[in-house]
Amino acid sequence: MNIKQWEGAVTLPVSIKITKELLMAYAAATGTDHTATEELKHVPPALPMIFYQYMSVPWLDGQSFIHKEQTFVYEYPISIGDLLQCTISLNSVEKRRQFLVLHQELIGKNEQNQMVFSAKSILLKEAE
Repeated sequence: MNIKQWEGAVTLPVSIKITKELLMAYAAATGTDHTATEELKHVPPALPMIFYQYMSVPWLDGQSFIHKEQTFVYEYPISIGDLLQCTISLNSVEKRRQFLVLHQELIGKNEQNQMVFSAKSILLKEAE
């Protein structure tokens, strides 16, 4: 697959409702004590990473990557009951030595279309 062709692409928006069940799934995936998760007012900062499982990201389909770096920026905390519109954009693809370096960003917006969070990822893949 020519990943470079996807540079600048943005996925279709997906609505994600923050529920106790979603937090329980996150707790199970991360090995976190689920009883502590049930009492949280706001969700763990890395929760948006599980949103990828609900989204179609064409440049990731059938590919293996090394997850090099992750950065989260929050404008508002995420709470149980929130409804977020999420998109993922592939901001750049560059070749460094034998690797492709992908810079992508997961953005979540609230019902007022305000950015709640941004999760920037750097992924590596061996160049073809």
